[in-house]
Amino acid sequence: MNRPNISVDAEEEIVISGIAGRFPNSDNLKEFQENLFNKADLGSSDHGRWNNSYNIPHQIGKVNNIEKFDSEFFNIPATEAHIMDPMTRMLLEHTYEAIIDAGVNPKELRGTKTSVLTAISQSETRAYFSFKSSELARLPMTGCNVSFVANTISYWLGITGQSHNIDTACSSSISAIVKAYEQIRSGNCDAAIIASASLCLSPFVQMQFCNLGVLSSDGYCKPFDEEGAGYMRGETIAVVYLQKAKNARRIYATIVHGKINCDGFKEEGITFPSVEKQKILLDEFYKECEISPNELSYMEAHATGTLVGDRIEVMSIDQTLCAKRNTPLLMGSVKSNIGHSEPASGLCQIAKVTF
Repeated sequence: MNRPNISVDAEEEIVISGIAGRFPNSDNLKEFQENLFNKADLGSSDHGRWNNSYNIPHQIGKVNNIEKFDSEFFNIPATEAHIMDPMTRMLLEHTYEAIIDAGVNPKELRGTKTSVLTAISQSETRAYFSFKSSELARLPMTGCNVSFVANTISYWLGITGQSHNIDTACSSSISAIVKAYEQIRSGNCDAAIIASASLCLSPFVQMQFCNLGVLSSDGYCKPFDEEGAGYMRGETIAVVYLQKAKNARRIYATIVHGKINCDGFKEEGITFPSVEKQKILLDEFYKECEISPNELSYMEAHATGTLVGDRIEVMSIDQTLCAKRNTPLLMGSVKSNIGHSEPASGLCQIAKVTF
């Protein structure tokens, strides 16, 4: 296919060559795949993250074994590992797995210009570690500060590319993918690690989402449902490894293009999505790729199950893509199985469609 605006040689294309993660009730990609194929509901109200005395929806998608970590393998003193945010510990583990999955020895990366872009919105353990315990407060803050997660991965691997966190709320991991894609194409890095995480550890954060009106009262996430009852929060730890096709030993998917925009001001408010801006983004994206909407066989939607968000997303897809198609466009959302993983939701979508 001829794409003059973004055309590159096949060997120079940016690909996903490694992927690893932990998802609700799924300890790895294989279990995640099996659960999706079996149409499993991966939410749980018996999760033990907090007691049920709070007047909030308790159903979440829970990942397993967040307390386990081989600190010796990662050269981290046990005293520091105990106050390290579980997200950091698990992202170290799954970064190692994603690199191995790509057929690369992590030791080979030392000294290379490999970037690490994390996509994390908040740490639900930082307040406890930093402010509630005088003993813990004397220990280093690097383990429970979001800004240090990417640096921790870069430090352990000994890599020298850009290393920072991207927080754009629910679009964080997709924004990180786009940024990494641009960095590799421009030659600013040789490869990139995109690592995203979301854990539901505090009932007070759950309460804030509930007060915002985005959580479903029954604890289920129902994308495209006409009632738009809201979503269930889902935990996720996910990592993907990006490199050029010529250097890849395995290719799960090719990233053809990446593009993001912003709604700007809206009368309805900052949390209200814009159908017009979504339509503009879709139009510009497919024109720049020179891909006809008729070539699409499936669209993995964001679709969180909220009344406003799903309706506007479907409207923008219908008016920009479906209006130019001769056949129906199949759509789906992994959130119906695992809930909404917020900053990590984009990597959940990628994990689903790369099977």
